[in-house]
Amino acid sequence: MPTRMWDQIDVRLSLPLRLRTRLWREWCFVRTVVRRAWVRLMLMGVILVGGGLLFQRYEPENHHSLLRATYYTWCLVFGEAPEEFPTSRVLQSLFFLVPILGLTVIIEAIIDLATVLRNRRLCERSWCVIMASSLSDHIVLVGFGRLGYRTFHLLRRLGRQVVVIERDADNQFLEDVRRDGSPLLIGDARREALLEDANIRKARSIILATNDDLANLEIALDARRLAPAIRVVVRLFDQNMADKIRDGFNIHIAMSQSGLSAPAFATAAIEPSIINSMVVGNQLVVIQRWSVREGGPFCDKTVGDLLVEFGCSVIERRSQNQAGCLFPDPATRLLPGDEILVQGVYDQLLRLRRQG
Repeated sequence: MPTRMWDQIDVRLSLPLRLRTRLWREWCFVRTVVRRAWVRLMLMGVILVGGGLLFQRYEPENHHSLLRATYYTWCLVFGEAPEEFPTSRVLQSLFFLVPILGLTVIIEAIIDLATVLRNRRLCERSWCVIMASSLSDHIVLVGFGRLGYRTFHLLRRLGRQVVVIERDADNQFLEDVRRDGSPLLIGDARREALLEDANIRKARSIILATNDDLANLEIALDARRLAPAIRVVVRLFDQNMADKIRDGFNIHIAMSQSGLSAPAFATAAIEPSIINSMVVGNQLVVIQRWSVREGGPFCDKTVGDLLVEFGCSVIERRSQNQAGCLFPDPATRLLPGDEILVQGVYDQLLRLRRQG
């Protein structure tokens, strides 16, 4: 199907689903922030509990519980003396050191949190890894050139979750992924760790759309080894290699750019009414615009008749002064003046067109 037709597809997500998706992304961001602050939280815990244990150790006569001794240390963090200045040298040192250490940790945590909230890009990698890790039955898209860009937008319009892997951090299309909120991983997908970050083991399929045939093949084999049941779609420029890989490596789909483009170029040159074409087996299958004329082969026949008699299916019927109808009922009768989109083998449609 031509690009302009793909661009007209509009499969919108429902409002509750969009809201759940947004909440899920924000929850993943909260997890990212907590993970980023985990070291400082642990350090603060060590300071508080360690100080509490020192209070218990060097003031046994006061019979401090650990909770109360930890609270004393918390007071010291903010420069508030919880009791008279102790006689123990260790606790005296604690009165001077804890405010410095504790406030340093707290201030650094506040500054880091404010920086991350102001610029989420700083934790983009870890945020995207967390989002990808919570997905299942998603699609991993490797390579975000023009083919990857259009594939991504089509998958999102179809409501599919996509994890994008792109090697070039300056790629012009990456902002579209960020605005969409889908996980984006920058790096070379030939590194297995990057496929693991994309949660390849739970993915439905992987699409390899880079411009490097050997890189696509290497990533395909790595993906198959990590997730034997995954569906692999590979872009290859060499049609002979694509055929051999599909048969020899059990890759579900191996597409060459020339193999996909050649039918479209050829049919566009010979027949402007053909809007799409593909090769199925050894036969050329096309989708063609057709005007039903009086006395023509389709006139006064039903949609079901076309399938039975000619092996052609009607994708759309547009009658005079009426909106188009996709996949009309088999009992629908075609009348003169109707405009239809018919799909069938090119040779068969050519013979029928010559009949009028």
